[in-house]
Amino acid sequence: MITKNSWEDFQIKEGIFQKYLGREESVTVPEGIHTIGEGAFKGCVSLRQVTLPKSLRQIESNAFKGCRKLEEIQIPHGVTKIGDYAFHRCHSLKEIHLPVSVTKTGNCAFLYCDSLVKASIPGVLWLGRQTFLNDVLLEQLEISPLLDANCLCDVFNGCQKLSEIAFYQDSVFRFPNVVEVVAGAVFVPPLVHAIAADVLQMMELKGRCLTRFLTNLKHVEIPEGITKIGKSCFFDKRGIVSVKLPATLTEIESRAFRNCICLENVQFASSQVHIHEDAFKNCSSLKEIQLENNTSFTLAGISQRSDPILPSLVQTIHRQVLGNFSISGTILLKYLGDESRVVVPEGITRIAQEAFAGKEEIDQVRLPESLVEIGAGAFRDCLTMQSIFLPEKLSYIGTSAFENCVKLIRLSLPDGITQVEPRTFKRCQVLREIHFGNALSAIGNEAFYGCSSLKEVPLTPCLSHIGEMAFYRCSSLKEVRLFSHIEKIGNLAFAQTGVRRATIVGSAALNTPLPSGSLWGTGIFSRCLRLKCLILEEGLCHLPDKFVYQCTALTQVFTPSSLKSVGRHVIEGTPFLENWISRRKNTPWDAGEIFWDGRDLENEVFLTDNFRILAGGAFWGNSSITSLRLPDHIQWIGPGAFKGCLSLRQVALPPSVTRLEEEVFCNCRQLTLLSVSHDEPAPFPRAFQWVGRRTFYHCEQLSSVSFQNLTFIGAEAFAGCKKLDSKKVKEELEESAAAAWNEHKRLYIGERAFEDSPVLDSAKGELAILGSVVIDGSACQGNVILPQGVTAIAPFAFWANQEITHIQFPKSLCTIEEGAFAGCSRLTSIAFPETDLHLVIRNRAFEKCTSLTEIHIPASWIGPSAFAWCTALKKVFLPEIDVLNQRLFEGCHALKECVCPKVSQISSWCFCGCKNLKSFDFQSVRQIGSYAFEGCDCLTEAAFEDQTLLYAYAMKDCGRLKKISLSGPLGTLFLGEYALSGCTALQQVNWQKETWRFTSYSQLFSGTFPDRAGLIFQSAMSCFTINQEMVLCSYEGAGRILSIPHGVAKIQAEVFRDKMMLEEVQIPNTIISIGARAFHGTEWMRRQKQRSPMVMVNHMLLDGSSCTGDILIPEEIRMICGWAFANGLEIRRIQFPSSKIKVEEYAFRNCINLKEIQLWDQTVYTFGHIADQNRPLPALVRQAVTDSLNCFKTSPDGTLIQCTGNIPVLSVANGITAIGDRVFEDSNLLTEISLPPTVQTIGKMAFLGCKWLKEVKGAENVISLGERAFSGCRCLEHISLSQAFRKLGPRAFENCTSLQEIILPEGVEEIPARAFFRCHSLRHVHLPSTIRRIGPEAFAFCNNLHPLLIPSGTEVGERAFVRSIF
Repeated sequence: MITKNSWEDFQIKEGIFQKYLGREESVTVPEGIHTIGEGAFKGCVSLRQVTLPKSLRQIESNAFKGCRKLEEIQIPHGVTKIGDYAFHRCHSLKEIHLPVSVTKTGNCAFLYCDSLVKASIPGVLWLGRQTFLNDVLLEQLEISPLLDANCLCDVFNGCQKLSEIAFYQDSVFRFPNVVEVVAGAVFVPPLVHAIAADVLQMMELKGRCLTRFLTNLKHVEIPEGITKIGKSCFFDKRGIVSVKLPATLTEIESRAFRNCICLENVQFASSQVHIHEDAFKNCSSLKEIQLENNTSFTLAGISQRSDPILPSLVQTIHRQVLGNFSISGTILLKYLGDESRVVVPEGITRIAQEAFAGKEEIDQVRLPESLVEIGAGAFRDCLTMQSIFLPEKLSYIGTSAFENCVKLIRLSLPDGITQVEPRTFKRCQVLREIHFGNALSAIGNEAFYGCSSLKEVPLTPCLSHIGEMAFYRCSSLKEVRLFSHIEKIGNLAFAQTGVRRATIVGSAALNTPLPSGSLWGTGIFSRCLRLKCLILEEGLCHLPDKFVYQCTALTQVFTPSSLKSVGRHVIEGTPFLENWISRRKNTPWDAGEIFWDGRDLENEVFLTDNFRILAGGAFWGNSSITSLRLPDHIQWIGPGAFKGCLSLRQVALPPSVTRLEEEVFCNCRQLTLLSVSHDEPAPFPRAFQWVGRRTFYHCEQLSSVSFQNLTFIGAEAFAGCKKLDSKKVKEELEESAAAAWNEHKRLYIGERAFEDSPVLDSAKGELAILGSVVIDGSACQGNVILPQGVTAIAPFAFWANQEITHIQFPKSLCTIEEGAFAGCSRLTSIAFPETDLHLVIRNRAFEKCTSLTEIHIPASWIGPSAFAWCTALKKVFLPEIDVLNQRLFEGCHALKECVCPKVSQISSWCFCGCKNLKSFDFQSVRQIGSYAFEGCDCLTEAAFEDQTLLYAYAMKDCGRLKKISLSGPLGTLFLGEYALSGCTALQQVNWQKETWRFTSYSQLFSGTFPDRAGLIFQSAMSCFTINQEMVLCSYEGAGRILSIPHGVAKIQAEVFRDKMMLEEVQIPNTIISIGARAFHGTEWMRRQKQRSPMVMVNHMLLDGSSCTGDILIPEEIRMICGWAFANGLEIRRIQFPSSKIKVEEYAFRNCINLKEIQLWDQTVYTFGHIADQNRPLPALVRQAVTDSLNCFKTSPDGTLIQCTGNIPVLSVANGITAIGDRVFEDSNLLTEISLPPTVQTIGKMAFLGCKWLKEVKGAENVISLGERAFSGCRCLEHISLSQAFRKLGPRAFENCTSLQEIILPEGVEEIPARAFFRCHSLRHVHLPSTIRRIGPEAFAFCNNLHPLLIPSGTEVGERAFVRSIF
């Protein structure tokens, strides 16, 4: 009813109702209106009821579109038109009655009226496209019997509840469901049948089986009557969110819903449904299953995997949903699917290394709230992944976790992430936004390398470390502000970014000068071509090397008074430096406190008193200065300050400089005097406390340096100082060493510190000791006893000494530096006395001492790789060590016993490759690093205390480990991903009085074991991928010894192919099928073939390629595996004793000399002609023929167009008439080829570049060679041409440098251009009398060619015999 103000809501013009502007629930359209205009009520979401006038004749397009609450409307008699989309998405409309005056409806008139139950359209003769599409509740339909059936295409699609169709004023047809109508179970008129078929337009049916669903709806309801959903029916329907299944359904076949990546809900009307394997595979979003009586089950992740409370149907679906995830405990080891959208199951706490790596099809990943850790490389190379949400509990993301995720747009790190590991987001090229948690303290090396779209880096207050190249080439980055709490910045951290302004806030932690920028790396902002302004605030004390190197736009640098040290080339290549040099020349007193560059100065140089810092490299390479006097204010001389100043003779240094950085005077070959700078230079030498690496390297004239009070001498510091007084150096260093000892310090002398100097020359033939440090022992031989008083052995002091056999160390020894005895291959023993001193052995100290057999060392610390690759070492006793460092005993193949009673931590790769280590006491151990015991094949037992942590791959490929005992009262063992991977012999886990035995792979998923045992067994078998059909699909290990678990039924093709380390394999009797080349290229297969040419396992013939001549298949064989005889070039004949032998595909591949098969009934079949492939033969013989000739691909006319197999000695099949163009081009394995008598032509470049081809046989019927046919066959020595040969192609034998003789038969008229070019070994050529022309350079550079008899009248081309003897 119209209120008195409602007229204002109507827009009416000339009888057309144009627009309703109100918000009333009920509206009456006034009389006189003949047309409801286009979109008149469109989107009136409040409207529930409309009364139309009797005068109405037309309802135009979109008139009531989107009136989602409209429940009631009466269409008056006289209306003739219902326009397109007139009632589209009127979701509440329950009934519609059109008068008989409406004969046609527009397209989509009642589309998505999904509450519509009844529709009467008695006068309609033509229905527009999609008129009632997806009106899912429509049950009753009244139509005209004259309705044109031709319009019924996608009109009633989705109206699956339709069960009654009435003809106007005539018959009514009722049926249980439209499926029964379409299946022919109910008799109805053709028009009714056509409507029923249109309802199912989106489906393909075969009887009552739904074979294919054609649309990608969000919500799908399968109509009643469907009894089966066929294979791949809904495959890859990525838009489906929910599916409602009918009560008539009894079976869902394999892959039915595979890859329905958005499917979240499935409703069953009956639980009596048989679900085939893989039916719901790749449906990782599926979270809810509803059964009859509205019983609902939520798939709550991995915790329900073996929940007996769940109905079997739900368990089946849940198992399939989890089927793409290889899971050990709560660790996701590997994602096996190919979904574009992946939902990781709830309950997963850790995603293992490379779990999703390389899955290019993934574009979205949803992680569970339970996730705590993402392993290294977990999502690396997921090239299409755009989004991933990181849950709040996440506390660790491993190295390279998202590297090369080039489509990843934005990411927010939760507060639990304290460190961005190296390369985590490297080359995420479209990453625009990154948000760090408040607890972030470190950004690793190359973390955001190449993130060219990253515009802003919101560094957090806790951040203290930025790694090398962390933001390298982030070209969209505009501004960087580094706060005072950042203690370390790595090399090139912000290099080549787009930053325009950089601000460095000073840090109290950096209030002392840093040696050579040890905490700040080189080139932090180098080559930032847009950087204009650098602000260094107070508190900053050091600028490292190349800080803003080659920043070609930099004009402003603000330095603080707190600055104390400046590295090399800090501002080189900037406009700022150019301006500074100009100021220094004009007004040196106004040039600031830092002397940046003096490479243009000459002769004697006096620096003014305003300078207090001499920048690193300030005079680098200046060969013009001769002397230099520095003011007393100078506090710092940077590294390399005078490097390469070849004419510099004298330098006056202030007393305040007691430390010389690395390379300060390197290669100052004329330097003679360093003195103290007063008003007059003093003639006495300067003394220093600290001299860095190569500080005086090759200062050949230097003699006046004091070594008193010196405690540190860097590597090569005085190397090449030929005029040093060796006696004085030794005396002063002895005093320094004694003074240092009294102060509880140690004198340090680096590697080769005095190499090529008198100090070493004076010690030739004996042990060289300076102070208390052995600096060189290269001349020592045999048994070496180091004298008491020696406190240290310098780096590489005895390196690669092949003469020493025994070392006796003194009690005074404190340190053995890096590589001190590395490579002493004849050193058999070392002796350490008992001492109270803390002995330290540095990295690689005894590396590759390959004769060392036993060590007993009282050291308190031993560095990484200290005894690595001591291949004869058998016994180790380390009574004081609590940490075994990285790679400490790596590669010690002979090591059998290692006793370390106090050890609590074993670092990564510590015992890697110690294949003879029989036992280790883990009682005190609490951490075992990654790969620590990899390949320790002789370990058979291990006992771990409570809460021992085994990092990723800690015990990888310990192939004989059979028993693990949990010694603690709690029985807890923390396993990283793949911690026990490859320990495939593991059979037993003990805890207290409990023992669990692993006898079959199926036990892992049957609930047989408690978690403490199940997780251990799962980790041990994690190297295998075994599917639900017990098929071994892949192997990820690299072990020598392998036990395939009992219960596995099949091994897929090539699973272990080229695992060259694999030596021993235990194959259970449950395996009934082994795929082609499963063990090809393994050491195990090589050994098996040595024992017998036929390798047989469980009545299967795996390999017979080594067989020769006639072969009789053993009677016990039931299967010949694929490729078993492949490339068996010596096989001639095979006899089969039984018809029950199954032969897999390609079993005889490339057996090109196989000519005869004898079957069990004594029938013999002979073959070898290419046409035999088309002969009517028994299946087995036909396979043998096809396989053996498989390498020859021919055209219909018999031309060989391709030859596969890389066969070195090849016999071409009889019946082939020609060798096609380029067939054998660059066949580098081909050494010999035999042609059949049927071959008449050899095409262009047929053998081009076959550089090892020596001989061509059987060319007696060849009549022509194509252009460059044998060009570049450098080893070809001989080819015999037939008497029928007539045509030689250009460059046919070009560069056949080993060809010695060629006989051309009568009838050949031309030797074309360069036919024998550069055939250096060609001596004899027989030319026929028919020759009429020899082309240009035909025999050019044939250096050994004997004289030819050329028939008279023969035309000889230009340079035909150039550089030939003839």
